Amino acid sequence: MWLFSYLLSIVITVVVYWTGGTTKAYANLMYIPIVIMASTHGKWQGLIHGIVSGLLIGPFMPLDTALAVSQESINWLVRLLIYSINAFVIGFFSDYYRHEYQERVNKEKEIAEAKLAMVYSLVKLAESRDDSTGAHIERVAQICRLLASNLRNRKKYQDYIDDEYVEKITQVSPLHDIGKVGIPDSILLKPGRLSADEYELMKTHTTIGAKTLLEVKEKFPNNRFLDMAIEITHFHHEKWDGTGYPLGLATTAIPLSARIMAVADVYDALRLKRVYKEAFSHAESVKIIHAESGKSFDPDIITVFMEIHNEIGAVFDRLSGRQERRKAQLATGAPVGSGT
Repeated sequence: MWLFSYLLSIVITVVVYWTGGTTKAYANLMYIPIVIMASTHGKWQGLIHGIVSGLLIGPFMPLDTALAVSQESINWLVRLLIYSINAFVIGFFSDYYRHEYQERVNKEKEIAEAKLAMVYSLVKLAESRDDSTGAHIERVAQICRLLASNLRNRKKYQDYIDDEYVEKITQVSPLHDIGKVGIPDSILLKPGRLSADEYELMKTHTTIGAKTLLEVKEKFPNNRFLDMAIEITHFHHEKWDGTGYPLGLATTAIPLSARIMAVADVYDALRLKRVYKEAFSHAESVKIIHAESGKSFDPDIITVFMEIHNEIGAVFDRLSGRQERRKAQLATGAPVGSGT
């Protein structure tokens, strides 16, 4: 931008000369490059540019080229002083507001980091109850990112899903099962299938989690970060056809974030071995999820899922492999993270 400003000053100098000298109003055009330089590069660069611009149409620029009349020194000196003062003042305020903006950005970054700290503190609390939670939350977070990032490429969602939305769903998706901290160990850690009554109690983890986050939301009513966290926590077990829980919502009455989360959550669950089932392969899991399009899942999201299922499988394998390496390192007493 500085090069453009200087080139523009030179062009204006030529225009001033060829239109008859400083007696014409064209000399006032020099304020344009001065303002550009001062507003983009601050007071000192603006001041230098103001002085240079003043000199360009200063002692060697005629007052009237046709009559070959030179300027009086006082004319160009006063003009140079005015240019310099204007450049410095504009640059001063530009520096001030740039500093204020940077301070605001830094504060927002601190707030964002505090939010993430809150998320992962709560997630760690859930993880302490169920050892399988740790890798699960990493995987579903990245699967949600992939689904949301690719869903935004569809015209229907371009005005709704942006970079902020993708980042937010990645950050809050680990909270989806936070309500499980309110489920008794006898049910949460039961080594087998749940009874009908136990299953009904397990289902309450959605409302427990949402209620907990709603109480936080009361303290921070303008926090949209919490809005999505509540949506995901409360509704990620709802189904497209209305047969899910806790409210039996259907189709687009289910928040988009929860519809995305539902696919990520089920895919990960299918790939894992449980006491009541063997782990499904990637191909088998994809087939099961595809069959639930329009039933359990939003057809649009399943279309995207099918387009990128190989990427999703790669994320699962990579993060699962990392978990296994961590377990091996802990078992041997090696520092976690070494050799990875």
